[in-house]
Amino acid sequence: MILLRLPMQKLAYYENEFCEYWIDERGIVHEIFKDSFKTLDLEVAKVITQDRLMVSNGIARPLYVELGKATKMNRAANAYLSKGIAMECLSATGILVRDQIEKFGANLYTGFFKPSVPTKFFTDKDKALVWLRNYTQEVLN
Repeated sequence: MILLRLPMQKLAYYENEFCEYWIDERGIVHEIFKDSFKTLDLEVAKVITQDRLMVSNGIARPLYVELGKATKMNRAANAYLSKGIAMECLSATGILVRDQIEKFGANLYTGFFKPSVPTKFFTDKDKALVWLRNYTQEVLN
């Protein structure tokens, strides 16, 4: 049996200097960092939060994140992204990391900063998207 992967439809597309955002046909927001992006600090965290909120259009949705080549994330950005306004319009967050070592470090993040929505790290994009489907409006309602 051969499975064909159809192109994903991108709804509500937006792009800034750090990432691209869109909502897929399942209602999952995608936040894909550009390869040129390296450091996530507090100011960037505020920009990406506002842009994601704009794309979400006031509806709580699951968020899929690809950090790309980002290698640094400071403590203030971590704290900001795990609480308050950064958690608005989110039902869950699935973050793609490059390997098991990054996954281990990322899990320390969730243990320390305790995001207020379910947050999980994956090394496989498809597994992340399957998990996030459990948090779409269609499933939650």
